[in-house]
Amino acid sequence: MIFLYSIIAYLSFLVAVGIYKVRSVKDSEDFMVAGRTLPWFVLVGTLLATWMGSGSLFSGAGLGYRNGLAGLWSSGGAWLGIALIYFISKRIRNFGKVTVPDIFEVRYGSVAALLATVTTVIAYTTIVSYQFRGGGKVLSMVSDGMISLESGIVITALFAISYTVLAGMFSVVYTDVVNGILMTIGTIGALIFLVLKVGGISEIITISESVGKWQLFGNWELERAGDISGPIIAISFFVPTMLLLMGDANMYQRIFSARDGGSAKKAVFFWIIGVIVLESVISMLGLTGSVAATKGIIPDLVKDAQSGISNTNVVAMLEARQSGSESVIPAIARYAGLPLILGLLLVSTMMAIIVSTADSFLLIPATNLTRDVYLKHINSNASEKQILLIIRILVLVLGLFAFLLVSQFATVLNAAFTAYNIYGTSITPALLAAFLWKRATNEGAISSIVTGTTVTVIWTYFLPNWSGFKGLHPFLQELTYPAACLSIMALVIVSLITKPPEQKVLNQFFNDSD
Repeated sequence: MIFLYSIIAYLSFLVAVGIYKVRSVKDSEDFMVAGRTLPWFVLVGTLLATWMGSGSLFSGAGLGYRNGLAGLWSSGGAWLGIALIYFISKRIRNFGKVTVPDIFEVRYGSVAALLATVTTVIAYTTIVSYQFRGGGKVLSMVSDGMISLESGIVITALFAISYTVLAGMFSVVYTDVVNGILMTIGTIGALIFLVLKVGGISEIITISESVGKWQLFGNWELERAGDISGPIIAISFFVPTMLLLMGDANMYQRIFSARDGGSAKKAVFFWIIGVIVLESVISMLGLTGSVAATKGIIPDLVKDAQSGISNTNVVAMLEARQSGSESVIPAIARYAGLPLILGLLLVSTMMAIIVSTADSFLLIPATNLTRDVYLKHINSNASEKQILLIIRILVLVLGLFAFLLVSQFATVLNAAFTAYNIYGTSITPALLAAFLWKRATNEGAISSIVTGTTVTVIWTYFLPNWSGFKGLHPFLQELTYPAACLSIMALVIVSLITKPPEQKVLNQFFNDSD
């Protein structure tokens, strides 16, 4: 129970910070982008803590548990995405708006901005939903089932929503710095302890090699019911993560919060270092956790999750395998015999990171709807008081919507990659083109968004039910490839056959000054 008490205490501290920061919110810009006053080191902390949410702590660690080194393919997508963003971070900050739809409005027109808003709301509330699920898993596990998964989801949702409603970006960014530091200490400390406990690196390599987990592309046959394996599957984790990261509205909104272009670029540089270190540590925690399960140090998470499921029910067995393995980090904190302070630190910061990621992904769509729908199409003369009220109401509404979405996905991984593909294939190509390709046009951007969204929906909800789906080439079975390729093709082809944008528009996006 001490783990549960530490989580409650830490979350209460976060809410207290939010209450304290309310006084810093003087207007809507303070709420949305922290008054554009953030120094680079604060930006690093909030960028890191926002990205490292349930997707890393559960699905990333779960991939490491199930597939070993190959699980790093998902993380690698983020690394490359951040590296590419580094080169345009000054341009993003110098553009000086608030939201991603702001970018689309100026660069591509109101229709593209509205489509970007709708897509962001769908994708980001999905991301919030699996943060709630992740928090529920942690609370259920550390309380020995006293708190059910469902009750844990409710508690997580209440904390995340109230935390965001209080002070917006101001309450988020400063606690993110603390969360990032504590998470780094907790995960690295836990990994070192567990490596020593299982017998060192050589023992990990020996056991991992024996089950195909010490291979770059892993034993992917265990992940699929069919015959698909190898690089196509591995890269199918890499590409959606990269596309989401390069278009992530959280990142753009935080860069907009920087003091200047130089601070933004410096923050992105140190952010990529932090992400590489932490995501590698988390993936290795998952792999080392599988070795610990083999040695009986922690429970066999997959075996326990699959208990009672018929071997003939392939889909249910796969979902149980994913769901069970995603609990590896809470299991390490609970059962691996970590020093008490390290175990408390690990579970508390896990929960804090989940909540801080949830509030960030709640704030973005609420901001978008306020600025890009309410102010532009409903009440353009709204007072600052009215704007703050609307955005807080929207946080509540979107939080409820995310809560209702929790039941639609069996695992964190399923929800994560559905959201990644929706956003990454629909928004990211046109968003990057705004800063990198002068020839991109309004019509090209709209075509790209519509194509990416349509293909994602078809491949996710309709095509797998077609009897001939399994007969398609593996490249076409993986949603990422057709959705991303067709979205980019639509952007390029339609842009080249339509009228180029005006130079005065381009000048706002190709500005590398400090």
